[in-house]
Amino acid sequence: MGGSDKQATATSEFEILAPVSGELVNLEKTNDPAFSSRAVGDGVAVVPQEGTVCAPVSGTVAALFPTEHALGIMSDDSSAQVMLHIGIDTVKLEGKGFHALVAQGDHVDAGQPLVEVDFDAVRAAGFDPTVFVIVCERSENSTLREHASGPVAVKEPVVWLSE
Repeated sequence: MGGSDKQATATSEFEILAPVSGELVNLEKTNDPAFSSRAVGDGVAVVPQEGTVCAPVSGTVAALFPTEHALGIMSDDSSAQVMLHIGIDTVKLEGKGFHALVAQGDHVDAGQPLVEVDFDAVRAAGFDPTVFVIVCERSENSTLREHASGPVAVKEPVVWLSE
């Protein structure tokens, strides 16, 4: 028989993008115990420089909080569910300063604008505007790699999942 006896071993790597430009920080360096302890999941946080939060992955908006400060996206290939949480304790703003550009059930493309945020108003109200990118659900066998702390641009890969 012709051909090779070698089996291809392909490792797929799934990229999760920065939802905003700003300063990438490790979760442990943030001021929210639920995120800094990684109790909610693994990921990264970005101290934002601008007011439009973009989709970190392509997929379906699985959840959108009524206050528009948090949402979840199930990736197209179902390899991960990614939560975006905009700010610390910003649920207390009751949606003030947040304007969702998508609805629950919508399909979004990686890099697509999701929420416009008045980060100046968030800061003026005394809240930390840090944007959390959390991988809530992923394959049990997957490994997660995070971008080093420092400046990042919106749509730049910041987390990689490998099978």
